[in-house]
Amino acid sequence: MNSRTRFLAACRGEETDRPPAWMMRQAGRYLPEYREVRSGSTFLGMVHDPEKAAEVTMQPIRRYGMDAAVIFCDILVPPGAMGMEVEFVEGRGPLLGPPIRTRDDVERLTDFDATEATGFLGDSIRNVRAELGDERAIIGFCGAPFTVASYMVEGQSSRNFENTKEMMLGDPESFDRLLERVTDNSIGYLKNQVDAGADVLQVFDSWGGTLDAATYRERLLPHVARLVEEAKSNGVPVILYVNGCAHLLEVMADSGAHVLGIDWRVDPKEAIARVGDRVALQGNLDPCTLFGPPDVVRQKARQTLDAFADQKGFIFNLGSGILPKTPLDSVQALWETVLQPSTAPHSA
Repeated sequence: MNSRTRFLAACRGEETDRPPAWMMRQAGRYLPEYREVRSGSTFLGMVHDPEKAAEVTMQPIRRYGMDAAVIFCDILVPPGAMGMEVEFVEGRGPLLGPPIRTRDDVERLTDFDATEATGFLGDSIRNVRAELGDERAIIGFCGAPFTVASYMVEGQSSRNFENTKEMMLGDPESFDRLLERVTDNSIGYLKNQVDAGADVLQVFDSWGGTLDAATYRERLLPHVARLVEEAKSNGVPVILYVNGCAHLLEVMADSGAHVLGIDWRVDPKEAIARVGDRVALQGNLDPCTLFGPPDVVRQKARQTLDAFADQKGFIFNLGSGILPKTPLDSVQALWETVLQPSTAPHSA
């Protein structure tokens, strides 16, 4: 198996010679070469520049050799294409305006043609494929409907999502309409990525875990399942990642996704027992483990691999994105451990 066939086989729940591996936010600020490219550019400026986006996508692959390259982009590109002002402010994070709070606000949003409004992303993927060849997989992605909608309603990151939940509870028809519009536009956005060469699609629900399971199933799952089904119609595997998902595993499995990405709070044995016969699993080392010394990182990585040894269709990942100040010695120790043939829990 090469990295690409290994990754795709795991997504299908098939046996592999070793677990394929990548990590969320692997193209990012923990790498000095990323910071060099970023110097003099804004974050969104890099996203919109296919050459720079492809360069930072490839940097971790060149350094560590993960099995998949995740395209450098952001889940808030679609709100910008739908007519919102989106900017990233150092020390504050994303700001979106004006916030979406009423039905009129929802209807003022613009539907976009992904090939025209976000053609730069397709160009970035094609540039990555030109350097990567067929040896490794390319992962495209979008935000889940609730996560994207919450940014649009709050206008920024939030801890408690007061405005989002106020709209969801007080004006459910308008909120559902917002989720519908986000989903509609995400479908074409994902298709454009596959057309450009993405092998796998991941749906990031960063904030879905803030809702209880009954609410997620009733209010969010119909939109998530529709997005997943349309993404699958492009002929590629789909990964659904929900942060804070320990109480949502069965709901996530009902989405139709091929793979569930789980965070570090989820016990692997519990996840396997609850849904592991229905889907492949991805995860779930705590990103803060990488602040430990290399020997500890190696030990914890092996423990994670061992915990999923009985799961056919397992993809190693962190339980969330790698943090910007992560020591490179520990990152090196992680990949030296995880990418070894001896990590294989199954024989191909």
